[in-house]
Amino acid sequence: MKGVVVGLRDSAASAAALRWAAGQAYATGLAVCAVHVLEWPIGLTSTATGAGTRLHVPQQDVAVPYWRGLHRVFGDVDCPPGSVLQFAQGDACEVLVRLSAQADLLVVGNREPVRRAYLTSPIGHYCISHAACPVVTVPACHNQRQPAHDHRAGIVSACPADAPPADTLLTPSRTHP
Repeated sequence: MKGVVVGLRDSAASAAALRWAAGQAYATGLAVCAVHVLEWPIGLTSTATGAGTRLHVPQQDVAVPYWRGLHRVFGDVDCPPGSVLQFAQGDACEVLVRLSAQADLLVVGNREPVRRAYLTSPIGHYCISHAACPVVTVPACHNQRQPAHDHRAGIVSACPADAPPADTLLTPSRTHP
């Protein structure tokens, strides 16, 4: 699954992360794999298997409201051809780190823009500490609007043009035992 993996929820931070990931994917010729992690039994049908970790949950195991809602969030962003929305099951931290082993880049949202010190969510912190590929955290912007396109660079900004620049942290690739 080489490409840009992005954690996806129905939140402003996740939408910002998906927009950033799509821009990065366009700029580098990669596809996006947006991953929504479900925790059993929430979001799963009654016929789905029990608790545990699954890196891919088939459509028939995902409750229809979750399926539709996350496809709406994913569909709101122009992602490169070949990009997909994937559902997984388990602990979001562990699932994203496991998927990072086959990714070029992992992107996660962060609830608040960073001003003076680097702060991140527990999921972002875990991914930065354990991922097998570089990790970018993208803060949600308070003043949401459609992303601004910079066609010269092929980048999509997750924040309005008049907002402070998005702070991101790119971690070096590393191998963990």
